[in-house]
Amino acid sequence: MGKELLGSLELNRIYQMDCLEGMKLIPNESIDLIVTDPPYTMTKRGKSCRPNWMPNNMGENVFDGKIPDTQSWMEQCYRVLKNETHFYTFCNINDITKYLQVAKDVGFKLHNIIAMIKDTGMPNRWYYKQTELVLFFRKGKAKPINDFTSRDNINVIMPKQSTGKIHITQKPYEFIEKLVTNSSKENEVVLDPFMGSATTAVASICNNRKWVGFEVDTNNIELANKRLEQIQLEDDLADYEK
Repeated sequence: MGKELLGSLELNRIYQMDCLEGMKLIPNESIDLIVTDPPYTMTKRGKSCRPNWMPNNMGENVFDGKIPDTQSWMEQCYRVLKNETHFYTFCNINDITKYLQVAKDVGFKLHNIIAMIKDTGMPNRWYYKQTELVLFFRKGKAKPINDFTSRDNINVIMPKQSTGKIHITQKPYEFIEKLVTNSSKENEVVLDPFMGSATTAVASICNNRKWVGFEVDTNNIELANKRLEQIQLEDDLADYEK
């Protein structure tokens, strides 16, 4: 069976390249859903945070500081998405105003702001910070999510410990899976411009979606591909046992 292409790109593959360059290779209005967690820095007294549980192979920094231009990558997201589709992006409290304004400027409409509850509250003088924010946008006319019952139970506790984690900002699979299954159908194409640990790809594979993504960090890609290979191995063994 030949490899399936999206423009000049192979589907179901992580490309080691800047997403701004990678998305230029994707044809207009050819993507059914975008789920992504853009890079950001975590600082403590001006230094990068490195929790005690983080393995040495995750490195000292969350990101090298070269944050992609929000306007540029969101413009590409808008261009490649089909009409009447959804776009989810994680966002921290410092960037939420900018993300909302840029998304509006490029043409997205805000559906909702989803809060993912964490078990890692950061105490300060202005209450705990115990959520990860997800901005839920649409392109074109409103399209309802597939599972209306999940409107009240989308929140998932984000584990404090690193069980199964290969990336410092890795999100819970159950949460990403809900976004993928609620906003796409089987055999549709899901894009993640900032692939990281490949959770979006895993959720797509396990739910019969096609996918493509970009990542610049060599270590992230190596770990993500090992994760994807393990899923493929498990699928092969399941087929063998039938």
